[in-house]
This record gives sequence, C-alpha cells and structure tokens, in this order.
Amino acid sequence: MAQYRGRFAPSATGPLHLGSIFAALVSYIHAKHHHGEWLIRIDDLDENRCKAIHAESILECLDAFGFKSSENVRFQTHRISNYTCALSALEAAGRLYSCDCSRKSLPRGPYPGNCRHRIGHALIEEHAVRIDTDGIDLNIHDLFTPTQGIGPPGDFVVKRRDGLFAYQLACAIDEHLDQITHVIRGIDLLQSTPMQRFIAKHLGYKSPTYGHFPVLVGADGAKLSKQTFAAPVDWSQPGHSFSTIARLLLLNDTPSHADSAEIWLEFFLSLDNFIPIITKVSEANTLSI
Repeated sequence: MAQYRGRFAPSATGPLHLGSIFAALVSYIHAKHHHGEWLIRIDDLDENRCKAIHAESILECLDAFGFKSSENVRFQTHRISNYTCALSALEAAGRLYSCDCSRKSLPRGPYPGNCRHRIGHALIEEHAVRIDTDGIDLNIHDLFTPTQGIGPPGDFVVKRRDGLFAYQLACAIDEHLDQITHVIRGIDLLQSTPMQRFIAKHLGYKSPTYGHFPVLVGADGAKLSKQTFAAPVDWSQPGHSFSTIARLLLLNDTPSHADSAEIWLEFFLSLDNFIPIITKVSEANTLSI
C-alpha cells in the first residue's frame, strides 16, 4: 500500500464544471507529487438530487481529462451498512440525540441546542439526529492555508429527518474505509474539517492530513458550483479547460489548448511548486475566471 492515499469525491448531482476539474487537478497533482495513490469516490447519498446518469457522466468526463483512479471507484450508496454501524456506535457512546427543530425555526449560525435535553435518550425515528460536539477541537494544521478563526459548528446533524445520512458523517467514515491519508480540497470545505475529525475521533479512527486550496469564482464573485449553474466543461476539448486554469495561475510556456489531456497533465506534474503557485496568485482564497 502506498504511504499516501488521496481522493476526489464529486457529488452525482450534475456534470462537472471548471471548478470541479480544478479541484480534481489539485488533488491529483498533489498525490502524484508524493508518489501516492489517488481514488475517485462518487458522493451519491442524496437520492433526491443524485442520479446514476450523473455519476456515469462524471466518470466519463474524468477519464477524458486523464484522471484515472488507482483503484475501483467507490460509491457512498454501497456503504449504508457502514454508516448505520457507525451511527449505532456513536449512539452507544451517548453522543447523539433526536431533534425535531425545523430549519425555518432556527437562527442562522450554529445550532442553539434546543433539543440537547434529549442527550442520552432513545433516538426518535422520524426526527433528525444531532451529535453533541462538546469538546470539539477547532485547531487545524492545514497544509496550505492559515486556519485561524474557525468558529464552533454547534451540534450538527449526522442523520437527516428524511432518513439520509448526513455529509459530515458519511465523509468521515469514507476516509477511514478508503484509508485516505490526505484530503486535498477547496477552502469552501474548511468548516467541515473539525466536524469530520470529531466524528473520526469518537469512532476511534485516525484522521487524514488536510490541505485546503483556493476555489474558482465567477464574474459575480460566487463560487463555481452546480448550485450556481456553472457551465459544464467540454469533454472533447480538455485542453481548453486546462488552458484556462493555466491562465488563471499565470503560468508560462504552457501546452496549446489543442493539446491532449495527457500532455497537459505532464505539464502540471512538471511544476514542483504547483500548490505555492495557486496560493500566491489567489486573492482572498479565490481565483476569478
């Protein structure tokens, strides 16, 4: 087994956009620079938003861009029993409680603790499940980004009212199951890190090393995402997307936009200072296209 194991975990809610390709590229290059393995995991728990056709599209797109998983692709929907067992372990440890607060009834920010009096009581099936975060460690030794000022998340949801396992729980368990040593992802997910580490700690797991890099934003200043209807990348011309990324990073002597994905990946791999380049040219942890 390689000492380094990284991953890229897109959600199966739509086609990949330039921000997705940038995230895949950064995690892929970091893994390869450390002679490590790089895995693909499809986050497909949300049955209302995630579709098999999107998962297929994502995998075909990644293949067209030259991103090959070191092992078989993982799917969260194959791991329901693992999440169930983990939830039971956290319940047995006295960390969970039921919550029937509606989203509309809650103020912005961390959960105010309205239902904390239920800690230690049996979970109620039709309610959401929260975890008692007393003692959570907010200090993160990030590989790339200063992380001062992370606020307490409050008692966050680990299982939703509709019965779906929440992102923070599933992600923490996924990293353990896949033996991920390094999580390299966008700065927009920095706030998730203390929560996922907290779950890992109380399940007896070793947490990965984390590195958070700047994200791509559009002309309106909003992060490129499926929620903001970012345009899908063109699989048939991966060089165009890689060329745009190279331009954002102010790189010189790059391949042509007409060159293949393989040539572009060789170019990015030749940059020993790839991560410092990103953080140097970014402004407020973003790169504007």
